[in-house]
Amino acid sequence: MRSLPVRPAPMVDEMIQSLAVRTAAANFAHPNQLGLPTARGLRTEQRVAARLAELLDMPAEQLTSLTLSAYPPVLRGEAQRSQRTWLHRTEWACPRCSRLNGVVLRRWQLSLHPLCVQCPSLLTVVGTHREDSAPPDTAALDAQRLIAQDLEPERLHTAGAQRRFADLYLLCELVSATADQDWPRLPGWEHDLRAELSQPHSEWSRHPPDSPVRAAIVVFLCGRALANPARQRLLRGEAIERLAARDDDAARTLVRRFAPGALDTERRRPQVPSQRTQPVLASMIRTIQRLQRTRGLQPRHVPAWPVDATDSLIPTCDRRRELEHRAVTLHVLLAGRWHDPNAEVDARRDLGLRSHRRQRNAMLEGAVDATRAAHVVRIAERLIIQGLIDHQGLRQRLATPSGLLSTVRRQVAGLPVTSDVVLAAWCRLHQSPGPVDEATLASIRVFDRDLDPELRLRLREVLDDYLEGVDPAAVDTAQCPFVVDGRTA
Repeated sequence: MRSLPVRPAPMVDEMIQSLAVRTAAANFAHPNQLGLPTARGLRTEQRVAARLAELLDMPAEQLTSLTLSAYPPVLRGEAQRSQRTWLHRTEWACPRCSRLNGVVLRRWQLSLHPLCVQCPSLLTVVGTHREDSAPPDTAALDAQRLIAQDLEPERLHTAGAQRRFADLYLLCELVSATADQDWPRLPGWEHDLRAELSQPHSEWSRHPPDSPVRAAIVVFLCGRALANPARQRLLRGEAIERLAARDDDAARTLVRRFAPGALDTERRRPQVPSQRTQPVLASMIRTIQRLQRTRGLQPRHVPAWPVDATDSLIPTCDRRRELEHRAVTLHVLLAGRWHDPNAEVDARRDLGLRSHRRQRNAMLEGAVDATRAAHVVRIAERLIIQGLIDHQGLRQRLATPSGLLSTVRRQVAGLPVTSDVVLAAWCRLHQSPGPVDEATLASIRVFDRDLDPELRLRLREVLDDYLEGVDPAAVDTAQCPFVVDGRTA
């Protein structure tokens, strides 16, 4: 198809779907008529960008820069996974600016940006009508402008900005766990916003806030607290005290994560090996302990195959063996069991890996050299940047994927002929890189090779939607492999 007669230029920081809607309206057409899907999702955005590049006769790279994938993983999280993400599932827009020019900005799709700093105005969910409320006060505007500065392209990918975003996320998660009508104390405008909510509680670790109001009363408070060490200590202390008063596993988990130096009630960790006798192991343990204490990294966040961007869907046999060794080492360190001879066996079981014939602990045997230790630390840092995905939860959800295969085959037409075992294993590899037996891997390679790009994209979208509908609390926590016709996926 040739380029369109009317080709509007994208505005600075405009969301790709916003440009698609404006392009269709300017040419008196519906987006679907132009092959522009309106569904939400990072993968759909890539399709929209590629299509708009043809219709507007523009470089694909320029339009791809308007998608949410341009943000680092610490901000966008994982697409449609309900796992540590700033993305919400509805579009937020400015009730004033968007009404004038039809533009929706990309940054408004992040939960940390509930204010338009141009009007200024509190954002609203697209498709809903809200009467203009009182304008935000100076404290809220200042907090939003500070966050907006870090979202500028020249600062967005710097280590300092990403570290501030990660700290902001963790503090928001802690505060939102016990927020109610009486706590935390808020300034005037934000206090009035809270009066509009029937229940301000939000589990940021799984679901981002569903409204700009809910986001504003937490984001701005935590943003200001991070800029003031004394205020931050007070806020964290109050939140931890409120959590400690609750008697449930979720509260105890948060207390352990956010209270540096708190005693482990289940066991006391042994002393770190001597820097003189085992310098590499001692240094690695201290580094992982620091990341665990300050960033909340836990054993459940470790994938069985901690692949990086250079790895293919199915790494080679030697590469998989090395990845598994690094994953087991990191899992043992995060569990604080480097001294336990049975730690590796338990770690391999938790990760879904096959146990060695001989029980061993490579760390006790001095088999961790400086190169491998550096790789393990880099894996831990990369997991933090990616947003601490709960890989253990994903493994449990996909262990017995009741209804997954029938859903995939029903909603994705034209799949290459393959068995349920191969299809289930392919889905698991894409969601949480992990172990698959060698015979099945050969079939997965053939299946993946026969998938055209559009079909692969659709398959992953259906898989993401399926996982969102799985209630983690209803999943059996015991690790059990998915068995089809007597074979293990």
